Amino acid sequence: MDFFDFQLLLEAFDSFKFVVSFLLSFLAPYKWAVFPVLAYLVFLIVRDALLFYSQSKFKSEIEWDIFEIKVPREIEKGPKAMEQFFASLWTLFNVPTGWKEKYIDGEVTRWYSFEIVGSGGKAHFYVRAPKKFRHLIESMLYAEYPDIEIVGVDDYVSQMPGSFDALERSGYDLFGVELNLKFPAPNPINTYMAFEEKGGEERIIDPISVILETMSRLRPEENAWVQLVVRPIDPKWRAEGERVIAEIKEKLAPQSKTGPAGAPVVRFSLMTPAEEEKLKAISRKISKQGFETIVRTVYIAPKDIFDYDLLKNLTGYLNQYSSNLNYFAFNMDTFTKSKWWTWPFFLPRRRTRVKKRRLFQRYKQRYIPEETLSGRLGDPERVNLKKKASISILNTEELATLFHPPTNVVLTAPSMERMESKKVSPPGYIPY
Repeated sequence: MDFFDFQLLLEAFDSFKFVVSFLLSFLAPYKWAVFPVLAYLVFLIVRDALLFYSQSKFKSEIEWDIFEIKVPREIEKGPKAMEQFFASLWTLFNVPTGWKEKYIDGEVTRWYSFEIVGSGGKAHFYVRAPKKFRHLIESMLYAEYPDIEIVGVDDYVSQMPGSFDALERSGYDLFGVELNLKFPAPNPINTYMAFEEKGGEERIIDPISVILETMSRLRPEENAWVQLVVRPIDPKWRAEGERVIAEIKEKLAPQSKTGPAGAPVVRFSLMTPAEEEKLKAISRKISKQGFETIVRTVYIAPKDIFDYDLLKNLTGYLNQYSSNLNYFAFNMDTFTKSKWWTWPFFLPRRRTRVKKRRLFQRYKQRYIPEETLSGRLGDPERVNLKKKASISILNTEELATLFHPPTNVVLTAPSMERMESKKVSPPGYIPY
């Protein structure tokens, strides 16, 4: 995608000139009051356009690498190790620290993509990251999982046609959706902790087995993709959770009232079991670092064997993490199926094609919505004017639950190409 579009910019300014002319003619007697307002609007538009240009230039200069995580036949470390990896990844959090870095250099917080990909009955675990951090991220992964193997690969998406239209011409169809948390970020989903056995054993099941089972049933021509695009976020996101906790605690504070004889009476409120559980869950979530996260699921297959139910299995992988506080829900703006009874109530087939085209491009780009209004307006796919569309905030524990190398609990399944032996360091006495 080009990082600026002169034609679009000219159209925007033409529209702006028309609005200004209309306002000046309509409010001629009050020009003295209108001028400062218009001047401020011009300033906001120019600032937004400059920021969009600078950020787009910064993004276009990022070089990307993609690599596959290959898992040995036996791996004992569970999601807890991956949680520590995400905690280390958060330390790469970068933000512009001054007007030059923000408006001239266009620095944005870098993002990463963690992907589980099924094709021909096999599952693969991929990571896409800025090239300059490739070795650092590898070191973080090896520190937690010393027995894995990391292999640089070509982007599997590039093996597909370049657009949905070309994909369709080749006889394939696409079905998919983006998902986000139904309720505000401080409310957590169930994590791997909920799958641990109460009696002391480490695990009864590895929750990632659900997605591996689904992918093990794919035919050679079928492709199922799950993508987590993540970006570290400032700890300020915890403020909402702290507010909820304060409200619950305030309810428990002793309240003094005057009794019938004028004597003070102290009354206490009791915490309900639901409030106690909510307090503990929110406290746990906001105690850990957070990431802005976009979850995408895509299914691609030839039209003659297309299985619409398979998307249910992909999203079912996420449904198992539903708690009584939060769960993943479809962002219906991205769901690649439109009906005549849904807004805007006409041309459902055309709207469906537009959604499929848009989702395919988003997946390929590992897209995160633009920060600027100019960027969102300038997107050739007209993605969404909502800045936070499809974005959820997940903490390190939640991310590790959704993406981690499968443990030996599920490695007996034939759904992964696994290393037959562990990598062993050479003896220290061997000369270099």
